[in-house]
Amino acid sequence: MKNTIEWIKVHPIGSFFALTLVLAYTLLFPAIYLMERTDQDLIMIFVLYSARLGVYIPVLIGMLVTRLTLPAQSPISTSKRWSIFGIVWLVALIIYALDLQHGESSLEWVPSLILSIPIALLPAFVISSAFSRITSLREYLSTLVHPRGNLIWYLVALLTFPVLYILGLAITQLLTGEPRLSSVQLSPEILLATLITFASVFFYSGGINEEGGWRGFAQRRLQTKYSPLIANVLLWAYLVILHIPNDIVQYRDGDYLLVRFGLYPFITILFGWVYNRTRGSILAPALFHASMNSMNTLQVAIPGTIAMSVLLVLFAIFAILYDRMWKKLPANHPAVYPAQEKETSTKIKPTGLLVESA
Repeated sequence: MKNTIEWIKVHPIGSFFALTLVLAYTLLFPAIYLMERTDQDLIMIFVLYSARLGVYIPVLIGMLVTRLTLPAQSPISTSKRWSIFGIVWLVALIIYALDLQHGESSLEWVPSLILSIPIALLPAFVISSAFSRITSLREYLSTLVHPRGNLIWYLVALLTFPVLYILGLAITQLLTGEPRLSSVQLSPEILLATLITFASVFFYSGGINEEGGWRGFAQRRLQTKYSPLIANVLLWAYLVILHIPNDIVQYRDGDYLLVRFGLYPFITILFGWVYNRTRGSILAPALFHASMNSMNTLQVAIPGTIAMSVLLVLFAIFAILYDRMWKKLPANHPAVYPAQEKETSTKIKPTGLLVESA
């Protein structure tokens, strides 16, 4: 055990990728296998919990490796952490219960709330760890509660996908003559479902749980050695392998190659771009991810088009050229992990939402 911990300390990024892959597969593959092969309530509850824990593996492993690597502690108010824990748990509980009610299961309020109680502990634990006694964990997760960077980049994270979808419809209408835009109808039911999906993704299935690992841990460390472009291409290649269990179910009609290999390299680059533009804030790509996934619900009113996909690729190419992403970031950039950081050198500087250029 001691040798394993020492190896993790020496190889934090390698151990993060290895542990995340093994544990995610261990939890997700059984869940996916059982999902469509049983209708027994107890097994379905196991599938639900196993899947939720599985998608939280990236940020949890990032926290584990961070704590093992830099275990130094410093005083902080525990009451503040527990207050944040309680608030986030309550909000996350309501959000997941709403998601269960509006999803395929369509459960009633009482069973939805009961099932959501342990699941809501996950985001509460992660976000409240921004006030942990472990100094390195506070530094790691601080941008979830003290976001950095210019406000404009958070608007970019929130609005990029809705704008691209609408522009895609407009271009398609212009080229084909079909009344695409005039047929868009945003009913209160669709807007509510989209809002619930956005909040659910942010807390549970792509937001803080994934981006806390991919950006806050992995990209920041990869950018110590590589340019943002190379770091994000490496991340995309790893994510292709990690998402195989999900893609087996989601892309049975053969769209796997088109989506995962055609679009996701550019989406990954945009996530990394927003992360760097907000000076290493986990919150921005978490919002970006939630905005992207919520479009799956909104597609009932605003369908995706080929034009939208082309615009997405062009936007990513613009980001690469505009920021010269093939060049390494300065070593002192907040989105670059210090190459020779010592346990006693990790310090937190409280930051708010800045207004200067990122």
